[in-house]
Amino acid sequence: MHRPFFVNAEQLDARALLGEWQWLVPATETPLFLTAMGDWVFGASDGSLWLLSMLEGAYTKIAEDSGEFNRLNKSQEWIEETFLSGWFEIGAGNGIQPGQDECLGWKLHPSLGGQFAATNLKVFSMAVYQSLMGQLHCQLQRGPADAHGRIREQAMQEHNARQP
Repeated sequence: MHRPFFVNAEQLDARALLGEWQWLVPATETPLFLTAMGDWVFGASDGSLWLLSMLEGAYTKIAEDSGEFNRLNKSQEWIEETFLSGWFEIGAGNGIQPGQDECLGWKLHPSLGGQFAATNLKVFSMAVYQSLMGQLHCQLQRGPADAHGRIREQAMQEHNARQP
């Protein structure tokens, strides 16, 4: 079964999926939608809407409020530019279609030299892709030492949680 491009975040375990993005996304933000490319739309307390991009590893404001977002998302051009929805269509045209808990992603991420080409698209488990992209962008933006420290801290927390 193929998935729609946008999925309501209420249908997901957003907290688990966003675990590797805590370094970038404020804990106060509310996940609203998840795209077939793995990008998130969040609502902020001031009513603005924000995009977490898997391609850029950036968290950027895309609308001042839901009214502006609803106006903008009626434009196919805006959706393609903002959410890379054209790659979803390219993937479908090449038989690369994610299912319910999957997304389209890059075999070799473009920030690491991967090409923007259908041959570089792959279906990933959504949980795996979210984790990979969160770790990749953390390392690219903050350096491997910070990412290593977070991984070590997480391992210690998991170890301590298993102790009687």
